Amino acid sequence: MLGFAEWLFEEERSLVDPAVLNSYEQAFQRELANLTARTRNPELRQAFQGMQRCPLRNRDGRCFRFVDYIVGSLVRHGCFQQYDLEDSLQRIVFRMLSPVGESGKRRRTVFDFDESRPFNLAVGNPIAAIFKAYLQNELRAICGGRMPALRKTQRTGTVSIGYGPNAEVSPDEIPGRAEREDSELTNDITELLLRRSTPDLPLADLFQSIMRGEGTRVQRNRFGWTKADQGRKIIIQVIHDYARQAQNWGLLRLLDRVHDFQANRPALNRPPKVPKPNPRAMMSPDEADFRSIVQVLERNGRSASLAIFGSQRSRWLERTPRDPNSANPNRLADVLAHMVRDGVLQKLGARYVPGPNYAKYLETPATVAVA
Repeated sequence: MLGFAEWLFEEERSLVDPAVLNSYEQAFQRELANLTARTRNPELRQAFQGMQRCPLRNRDGRCFRFVDYIVGSLVRHGCFQQYDLEDSLQRIVFRMLSPVGESGKRRRTVFDFDESRPFNLAVGNPIAAIFKAYLQNELRAICGGRMPALRKTQRTGTVSIGYGPNAEVSPDEIPGRAEREDSELTNDITELLLRRSTPDLPLADLFQSIMRGEGTRVQRNRFGWTKADQGRKIIIQVIHDYARQAQNWGLLRLLDRVHDFQANRPALNRPPKVPKPNPRAMMSPDEADFRSIVQVLERNGRSASLAIFGSQRSRWLERTPRDPNSANPNRLADVLAHMVRDGVLQKLGARYVPGPNYAKYLETPATVAVA
């Protein structure tokens, strides 16, 4: 008979599709093999080779695969009761192995190990320590309920309606769809039109045709040219009287918008469109570059290094200077040099700070002809 620990281990592995676990484990082993191949220290390489046979050990000395250790930790901390276990596993594997984060920036993985940093193999395998540190941080975030992007665990007889502790309710507690107010409005208007309808002028039938979305041509072919045009005017007047009597101001505003409407003419009561000014089209390219750099400096406390400018204006590193005769290697270096020359910036060591003409580029841009 299996002991409790062995039974619990088998139960944990059955919570996620074995094919999914194997694919994640292959990704871990592939990164570990690449790390082993590029490690120069013989003792460290031997430790990594042993890790390929037995990735992780628990306190009892039992060997565990990477994915089994993650799933077991999620189960033991109770994270699976709040978030979907497979989604949580996918997030942790992504955070451990992906060299690019959610924002698209470069980040360190579990296997980005630097041999130049001090390590002590007598204490333990450094990759195992890094792995457990990553896992502890992710468990703290997931089990603490701070990952709303993860799919919540669906409990039997409930449906999810959002995020938070009270985000699940029973289907019986969800109220039915409320009756639409426009159906009552349509019925009232139809009843008024029935009272004014005659065999020669069926206003109610014409109104139903309008509500079905039939066009003017269809209505004229069905009711006749004169009856259709005359009937629409009467219908509008009946709706107007009804809206005024019922104090339905929204319906009255709608009628005012379609008053004297003609499809081949613009609406008379519609305000003309005013084109929005484009500030960038009102300044020279050099001024636009200066203001862009000033914005970066404002976001970073009016002090930034070349690395900060390069991270926030990375495309400028690939562009050539606007002046083809410039000695600077790229657009960023050229703009910074011009700003220092014009007194907009000052260079203090490796950092750039505001110069005497810095405030000029914080004001509203003036109208300048585009060069």
